[in-house]
Amino acid sequence: MKIDSNIEFRGRSSVGRAPEWHSGGRRFDPVRLHRLIFTMKLHKYIFFVIIGLFVFTSCSSTRQIMSGYRRGMVIPESAEPYPEPTSRSLLLGKLTPLRTCYDVTFYDMNIDIDIDTRKIAGYVDFHSIAMDNFVKLQFDLAKNMIIDEVNFRGKSLPYTREEDAVFVTFPQINKDDSFQFRVTYHGEPMEAKKPPWDGGFVWKTDKAGRDFIGVACEGDGASLWWPNKDHPTEEPDSMAINVTVPSDIMCVANGQLRETIKTDVKTTYKWFVSNPINNYNVSVNIANYAVINDTIHSITGIQPAQYYVLDYNEDVAREHFKEARDMMRSLEKFFGPFPWWEDGYKLVETPYLGMEHQSAIAYGNDFKTYDSGVRSIYGYIDYITLHETAHEWWGNNITACDGADVWLHEGFGMYTEVLYVEDRLGYPMSIHYLLERRKGIANRRAIVGPRDEYYWGFEDAYNKGAWILHTLRNVLDDDAMFFGILSGFQEEFAKQIVCTEDLVEYINRVSGKDFYAFFNQYIFDRRPPVLEYNITDNKLFYRYSGIVDGFTMPINVLVNKEEIRLKPTTSTQELDIPDYATVQIMDWEYLIVKKEDEMLQIN
Repeated sequence: MKIDSNIEFRGRSSVGRAPEWHSGGRRFDPVRLHRLIFTMKLHKYIFFVIIGLFVFTSCSSTRQIMSGYRRGMVIPESAEPYPEPTSRSLLLGKLTPLRTCYDVTFYDMNIDIDIDTRKIAGYVDFHSIAMDNFVKLQFDLAKNMIIDEVNFRGKSLPYTREEDAVFVTFPQINKDDSFQFRVTYHGEPMEAKKPPWDGGFVWKTDKAGRDFIGVACEGDGASLWWPNKDHPTEEPDSMAINVTVPSDIMCVANGQLRETIKTDVKTTYKWFVSNPINNYNVSVNIANYAVINDTIHSITGIQPAQYYVLDYNEDVAREHFKEARDMMRSLEKFFGPFPWWEDGYKLVETPYLGMEHQSAIAYGNDFKTYDSGVRSIYGYIDYITLHETAHEWWGNNITACDGADVWLHEGFGMYTEVLYVEDRLGYPMSIHYLLERRKGIANRRAIVGPRDEYYWGFEDAYNKGAWILHTLRNVLDDDAMFFGILSGFQEEFAKQIVCTEDLVEYINRVSGKDFYAFFNQYIFDRRPPVLEYNITDNKLFYRYSGIVDGFTMPINVLVNKEEIRLKPTTSTQELDIPDYATVQIMDWEYLIVKKEDEMLQIN
């Protein structure tokens, strides 16, 4: 065994001088000498005991440790039930006629944020088109927020409230009519308990004791703090975000800053988003920001980038965010041009870890590398910078039709990390990265759960979603086609709402193959396929179990390092192999559970 040469033995200093008792011409002390020798021997004994334990663990348990990657994923015997829908979740989750009867094309938000009282007040104008004849519609606003008025053409309209839904009675509105109404409101918005996993406002102070405020609401809904049609499919074509805050602090929101109106007491920041944006991506960030201007060499040309960071973090952020330049080039290579150059690419420091707020990505990972609790990818890039930027394609450019389909955001976001590791550090390191995440797959529920219930299926969306894409890549066995599917889907469905079925149909069309059963197994069923196998002196027996009807998937094995593609079914098959061959099932390229069965053979 090779012992690390950097280990320091306690009997010598790091520069090789004699022990302390003999330094500096000190008088010889036999008692001190014996004590020191005893201490050195004790340290040596302890050292070799530790090394021995390490050797025992390493040598006798290597197989178990290494196979821990695979053992980390299990299939529970019974499924975990989905949460029971609440009245609120059904009111927000279903697209009833009261919601589909109109389409919001533009939101004009105008709010004043009182930091001392933690309250907001203002109004939102809904610019809409009638999709059907109606006299009543629904918009959404948290029930703890107070509605002052719903105004249409200068008149107040009657409304009723149920949970977070607001039902407004209009005069007759006819199909294709353009109309506008204003919701004036105020109140103390919900405070996030554990952002960004719990939605709401985040009221913090920075290291200098100054206000540091943000908001994140994915999964809980933007109606926690502003009135809107709170459903994933409902995106305006553009939006104005006008926010008034005290003049000694700055407000950063999505899009481009068009105007700043400043007085001695308050300042209004007028931001404008020129593209469709999903509601939970709308955000405000309030702090003492410094602005760092940068440029990124995009495939569309040299583009500006801006980083808003706490003023005392300007120097570290200026160096840290240089990583965004290479990152953007890699992501554009995989998925096509960054979708939002018109609205800008911003990283904004926040008092929570991060969120994919469109054109104003929330960053709160402390600019650190290799530090306890800091999310870093092999010290090579900041996890938050990469993952949240990936969502500008997967989540923002292409948006899931329902929270149940959120794997289209998170699975692709996680697999973007894998692709970036492969691009920068090589394929073997990307496999290591994937294997680490395999251990986090729970298989307790199908990835896509119940729709129309405002259910957000986050649990296996990340790790399992990434592994499903990795498996698809290896089943296709054609990287040109696989990466063409990624970039082509982005191009064809840009700025649109998609369901999982849209992705499957696109893959089928491009590949010329039928992947319905593949996705039924991996997405709509909770169980990955089980590959049962038995290796004898000269044969490999194998078959699938636990698969849905129609599921077929080839899988590769190594026989004495020669790669062979098998096509398992539920019937036992055999492969002739050389006597005593070394056989490896390549489960680092497929999401399967291996199950060795010494009784498996063809009778």
